[in-house]
Amino acid sequence: MTEPAGEGGPAAFHLQSGWQLECPRERVWDELVDFHTWPEWWPGLKEVIETIHGDPAGIGQKATSVWRGPVGYSLKIMIEAVERVHPEFLRGVASGDVIGEGTWRLTPIEAAENVWTGVEFDWNVRANRRWMEVLAPVARPLFVSGHDHIMERGAKGLADHLGCDLRGFSALVL
Repeated sequence: MTEPAGEGGPAAFHLQSGWQLECPRERVWDELVDFHTWPEWWPGLKEVIETIHGDPAGIGQKATSVWRGPVGYSLKIMIEAVERVHPEFLRGVASGDVIGEGTWRLTPIEAAENVWTGVEFDWNVRANRRWMEVLAPVARPLFVSGHDHIMERGAKGLADHLGCDLRGFSALVL
């Protein structure tokens, strides 16, 4: 990351999404680390191509993804896996149309009736496309709602893909 996203002014975004899946944490982990299947269940993700495989633990793995938001613009984002703590935590560094980092946290949830997993995604990035940087002061609410829309559709898609229930989706701007 060349500059902390928090120092990027109105083009910096610290976004957090969370939800719970009625599914064991291992199954959720397996789907998140296998990004090749993401376009099958995550609406808005148009393409993902692995460019570097990484080490046996997945560190150094790189992929290029193309996302299309609800208002029609696309973002090309390259992600490099820099930390993995099985099955609890993933962290990647982003470059391309946004720069910064994202982390996934998976937490088992104690429930008498079924096994649930809490999923939290923390995205701390800065827009890196000139038009987004220029429009960020006025278009920030649109960019945030687009991100939230993509994340909620991803949560629903993952739940459907895993054949489990979803509850408690939330999105915050920090």
